[in-house]
Amino acid sequence: MDLFEHLSVVTETRSDINRRHDLIDVIFLVISAIASGAEGWRDIQEFGDNKIDWLKQYRLYESGVPRRHTIARILRAIEVESLLLALLSWANEHRYHSGKPLIALDGKVLRGAYRNNPKQALQLVTAYDCENGLVLSQRPTANKNGEIKVVRQMLKVLDIKGAVITMDALHCQRETLELISSKKAHVVVQVKKNQPLLHKFIRSQFQTLCDANKEKVITEVIQQAHGRTEARYVFQLKAKLTPELIEKWPTIRSFIAVERHRTQDGKTSIDTSFYVSSLSPKHKLLGHYIRQHWRIENSQHYILDVVFKEDASRIAMGDAVENMALFRRFVMNLLQQCHCDAPSQRNKIKKAGWNDDYRSKVFFG
Repeated sequence: MDLFEHLSVVTETRSDINRRHDLIDVIFLVISAIASGAEGWRDIQEFGDNKIDWLKQYRLYESGVPRRHTIARILRAIEVESLLLALLSWANEHRYHSGKPLIALDGKVLRGAYRNNPKQALQLVTAYDCENGLVLSQRPTANKNGEIKVVRQMLKVLDIKGAVITMDALHCQRETLELISSKKAHVVVQVKKNQPLLHKFIRSQFQTLCDANKEKVITEVIQQAHGRTEARYVFQLKAKLTPELIEKWPTIRSFIAVERHRTQDGKTSIDTSFYVSSLSPKHKLLGHYIRQHWRIENSQHYILDVVFKEDASRIAMGDAVENMALFRRFVMNLLQQCHCDAPSQRNKIKKAGWNDDYRSKVFFG
């Protein structure tokens, strides 16, 4: 399927008598503008006015380029679920699998997306394919605690069979772990003091081994950068739970401890984090999965804020905020899959803004 076939599933709430501008025309205008560096409604309109001849190579635009207020109104009328379906179908068509797919789930606040109260800024939970660098899905949540319910909703919809799911400590919840297991997927999740009994038990298990000098390093990574040395040591244990903990955590098979040593200016600090997994403690990639989880921060959140200026965006018109956020992620996926001669997404956006042929390559290969 080509891009426009995927976009054809997107539906809207505009009445038939109020559809002067074709919906797919407007969507193509918006994502083309974002891929060329546009950040707000005025930018999108000006891109359309200046690139109408290029746009008409692919769509009719019988009524020309809509004004910025009209663009905002049309985006607000898009049904988010249908837009998610278009993104998910496109992303799945372009994914490849090498070993177990690794999917990270995490939340992000759009700090500029509010009217009067910064605490009401839009929060989104994203499912991110770490292997391919693709956003698979997103859903809004009212607050941090709402993430637990939203993540479960996403896990029910996504095809995660055979995948490894990574999450932060907020999602170390029995119901979430059992849901992942029921969908024939595996999980690696951090454990903190929000689960005090489990956290205390894991710490004591590793401490007992350490006291007996029986701990075994599974993986070791030492890096030097920016005037400091960082070393990471990964230890893994079979989860020998007490009957009480087995009843509460029936899907846990292994404990993982990640010990991080940082040395700078002659001073060394040590930090230890604990994780649980449904994978065997003999699995040698557990430390890799934990490390890769941070790609959702470094390869998605960072790019959205630094390259797409998401946190600085002041778009705050109802559902248009969520739709614009989804368009940014759609464009990020397009750029990720474009193997054109540009070293980074920032460079790709610049070239797409300058060069019509390059922009066509981004969208159509």
